[in-house]
Amino acid sequence: MTRPTDSPAPQRIRPLPERVVNKIAAGEVIERPAAVVKELVENALDAGADRVDIVVEKSGARLIKIVDNGCGIAEDQVEIAFARHATSKIAVFDDLNELYTYGFRGEALPSVASVSRLRMVTRPREAAHGTEIIYEGGVLMTKRPSAAAPGTTIEVENLFFNTPARRKFLKAETTEARHISRMAMALAIGRWDVAFSYTLNERKMFAAPAAEAVAERVPTLLSPGRPFLPVAGEAGPVRLSGCIGRPDMIQNNRYGQFFFINRRFIQSATLAHAFLAGYGELIPKGMFPVGALLIEVDPREVDVNVHPTKAEVRLSNERELHEAVRRLVSETLRQDGIVPTFPLRTGDGEKSGGGPPGIRPVPVPPSRQGVIPGVYHARPVSLDQLGEFYRPPEDGPAAADPALPPGLTVDTVTGEVRGDQPADSGPAAPGPSQGFRFIGRFANLYLLIESAEELYVVDQHTAHERVLYEETLRRLAEQSLSGQSLLFPAQVELSPEQFAVFEESCDLLNRSGFAVAPFGGRTVTIDATPSVLARRQRSPDTMFLHILDDLGSLRRAGQDLTKAMAQSIACRAAVMAGDRLSEHEAVHLLEALLQCRDRYSCPHGRPTFVRITRSDLDRQFGRA
Repeated sequence: MTRPTDSPAPQRIRPLPERVVNKIAAGEVIERPAAVVKELVENALDAGADRVDIVVEKSGARLIKIVDNGCGIAEDQVEIAFARHATSKIAVFDDLNELYTYGFRGEALPSVASVSRLRMVTRPREAAHGTEIIYEGGVLMTKRPSAAAPGTTIEVENLFFNTPARRKFLKAETTEARHISRMAMALAIGRWDVAFSYTLNERKMFAAPAAEAVAERVPTLLSPGRPFLPVAGEAGPVRLSGCIGRPDMIQNNRYGQFFFINRRFIQSATLAHAFLAGYGELIPKGMFPVGALLIEVDPREVDVNVHPTKAEVRLSNERELHEAVRRLVSETLRQDGIVPTFPLRTGDGEKSGGGPPGIRPVPVPPSRQGVIPGVYHARPVSLDQLGEFYRPPEDGPAAADPALPPGLTVDTVTGEVRGDQPADSGPAAPGPSQGFRFIGRFANLYLLIESAEELYVVDQHTAHERVLYEETLRRLAEQSLSGQSLLFPAQVELSPEQFAVFEESCDLLNRSGFAVAPFGGRTVTIDATPSVLARRQRSPDTMFLHILDDLGSLRRAGQDLTKAMAQSIACRAAVMAGDRLSEHEAVHLLEALLQCRDRYSCPHGRPTFVRITRSDLDRQFGRA
């Protein structure tokens, strides 16, 4: 080999042998065994097959076998099919602008044949017999007539036997098997109208008959026995269909997400982000939803000629596509009944409200309409602290509030709730809607609510956090958050990172009830704090630092600054574990929660309540 310091000898320019070219191309097209499955199955689908069988042994290193009942290949065309860039899919370059087939490059068969021992048996339906052809390392070994059923069978053995470097760098057998299994599922989802079977190491992994809709195929493959939500709709140039998992069907990776453009399985960071954004705050950060989204767009708006594997595409209207997917997913998740709510009954025993059977909205008492109800804390604290943003009347130190339960009054100076009897005495108090009943609490954190033959366990912190979050967002939009002036202004020195967050969010902080300003260097002076936080944190400087740290963390995670502010305030102002709520407080907290737009989770994605039915308990106790 010539060393870099030596003068290289002149070399003649010459074309590479076709076998070398095919091996180089195979390195681009055939990245791993899963790519072989993808290319060969897509060829079968392009051939019009309505049944495809996939058989894999030893994670594809020993055998990959694809059997289809498509149109087959005529005897005089079989050898041409293994020529590089030979294809029946396109004829001129402009055909790429309106591409309806999976393949079009003419690289798959010669690439696979060049790095394996490949045997194909194919027969057109009208032919009297089929043709068998065998390649080994890209060299034609045999071509002869053969008895065969209509369609094509391809067997790929000893993959990468002549490219030891590629074979050496294959992952563990279980890893390669996982990639193949995911590819097989993706192909079966993208063409739900085709019957698929997949066998791995002589074990049938799935057998999916042809379906009439994608909603029949997705649950079977992704999570058998669990209900998915069908997605369908149009937005601008996009038509979307598919199925998505409920908010409780989440994973810590994106393995359960499948995206298709014009039925082509693709990898897309844009679609993955739009899919996650559609769930908003319904799932915790770091977790990912599951589902399959099939997107149809004008083929002229898609460039699939980006990468040899055809797993990446370019879109001319990527931003519109992102917004369309996010909105349609979000609208699907807003449907009533996705997460259980309380089926309420009126005094005469009839179900109240409209909506699907068993799902009823909570009627709001006239005295509370237009107000997000809060909770009335057993301690002498302000209602602002608990989410009411209550404005006391001006006519005395203790005035009756028509929205309060009978016998309770609000001190207009301290904001305390007062009554003649202890808040926890007497019978359980149903809410004004008469639809549910507070029956107890557990660990001073979970509230137990009864409704008909269902038991709801409410996390008081996450429920109150959701109420405060939505109210704080509304107040920020209206610029109506109030602050409480400090008797003595506080000064706090910030770290460089905290000061950068402060500079970015200074205006928002001052609209959120703070009165803060730079004092010199990295020192900030605090003259007022939000009323909703004033009595929860004794030290204003500590509270301010916590808010800044929250904002910095949420911003690094990509959160909108206004939402990050509302989330931080809500989390720090909400009732905590150990804060003992009275029966009236529990009922009113629940009513406040049920008026929220996203009542099923807190802003961090944790659930606010769970439902236990009578039948669930009967099964546990052997009564079913």
